[in-house]
Amino acid sequence: MKQMILSGMMGLCLLLGILAALGSSWLTADEFMDIDADDDEVEISYSLNSLHVSDIDGDDCSSDETKAMEKFFDGSEVECDGDNMVMTWALSEQCDMLTEAVDEVDDPSDELVDSKDDACDSATAGTMGTIGMWGGVVCALLAVLILVLPMAGVDALDAVPDIAKKVVAWAAGGLMLLGILLWFMLLPDGDASAGMSLWMAVVAALLGLGAAGMDQFMPA
Repeated sequence: MKQMILSGMMGLCLLLGILAALGSSWLTADEFMDIDADDDEVEISYSLNSLHVSDIDGDDCSSDETKAMEKFFDGSEVECDGDNMVMTWALSEQCDMLTEAVDEVDDPSDELVDSKDDACDSATAGTMGTIGMWGGVVCALLAVLILVLPMAGVDALDAVPDIAKKVVAWAAGGLMLLGILLWFMLLPDGDASAGMSLWMAVVAALLGLGAAGMDQFMPA
């Protein structure tokens, strides 16, 4: 019974960790540049490494408009979803574009410099969060195999030392939590709100740590 509970918890940790790492709603914002999310037709969100703006133009969407948007937001990818425009812009590309804009101006405004700093800080935070989340996902996968294979009669991992199994179990949730904390601490100040992907990442980390704690301290 204990083995089945631990397998279920670690399996959920793995699943939610993958969904969170790939999710596009770690943060939701009210505004980006001249785009206002107060309009219900506009959604602005951030994944770990990208900005996502959907329904920029709810009336029409053409190839000329998408090319114009991609040219204006250098490095972005804009596509039409029906009549709506959807833009994905990597934070690293945003940082590079704003850095070039600052370097090209002899006396850049404080607003432009602050925008560049925020974009670069967000890109750095996203990189650290990505490393932590995917490191935790890999450890969670190994932990699931260590738990499930013996129940299926497979002894392929029996030779793994017990200390290594404990390290992998703790690392699954620990790396995810570390990635979340580093991402949060490196983020610039702003008015964005926590999104669904962030909450899934937190739950995944807690499930991983909870499973490791139960395995070590709870008797069979």
